[in-house]
Amino acid sequence: MKAQTVSIEYTLSGKQYLLNLIDTPGHVDFANEVSRSLAACQGVLLLVDANQGVQAQTVANFYLAFTNDLAIIPVLNKIDLKNANPDAVILQLQNLFYIDPEDVIKVCAQHGK
Repeated sequence: MKAQTVSIEYTLSGKQYLLNLIDTPGHVDFANEVSRSLAACQGVLLLVDANQGVQAQTVANFYLAFTNDLAIIPVLNKIDLKNANPDAVILQLQNLFYIDPEDVIKVCAQHGK
């Protein structure tokens, strides 16, 4: 497995930004690759599955980003699944990482919401 990259242009309030995104492997066996990728970043999207909750790789990747002093944007995905428990997972994020529940972005990537 290798990190995948993509660049996109984004406009906010009339100002244009170039976002260089790196999708790194989530598994803890790839911690070295993730660490190298984070060295090139200013911020991260901490993507958590609302169905599975916070997993070991989430914890490892959070602390890699945190120790690199990166902006961390928490994103909760798959909130539409039948077995999803977004409130419980948001509580996990709050208890483990002191993330304000109001800062968690809830998404359903399958439906583009």
